[in-house]
Amino acid sequence: MIADISWGAYAASVIAFVLVWYGFVYFRYYSKNISSVFKGRSGSRSSVGKNEKRLGPFSEYSEPFDTLEDAEELFNRLLGVFSESNDRGVSKAEFRHYLQFVLAEYPFVRQSALRDKINSLTVLESQKYPEFLLSAEEMDRLWDNGEE
Repeated sequence: MIADISWGAYAASVIAFVLVWYGFVYFRYYSKNISSVFKGRSGSRSSVGKNEKRLGPFSEYSEPFDTLEDAEELFNRLLGVFSESNDRGVSKAEFRHYLQFVLAEYPFVRQSALRDKINSLTVLESQKYPEFLLSAEEMDRLWDNGEE
């Protein structure tokens, strides 16, 4: 009986099984995206449409751009630096080094006009943590010292 099956028929049945299996998995786990694919909408949820408003500390920018996305990511990481440092009970010197390390990972934000916005948001956030209180001048020094 096995000798009666050709390699072509075997390959066709394996390909059909694989297509059916991945079709099932796609419909099972990604069924919400199917309607948007047929309607011609983008599958990306991270982009902001022209009619949608941006929320958060960078809401004054209506159109996203790479440096803005980096600045948003940096600000979220800075929030994490504050909470993590507070939870671990680190010293202010260690906190400042950690902050410099994170700031150094975003050289394009450092060179952009968004640097002032990040500085002011970070100074505002530091007021929630008295042991890590920062001024705008200290933030500028942290950016500049990270360049060494």
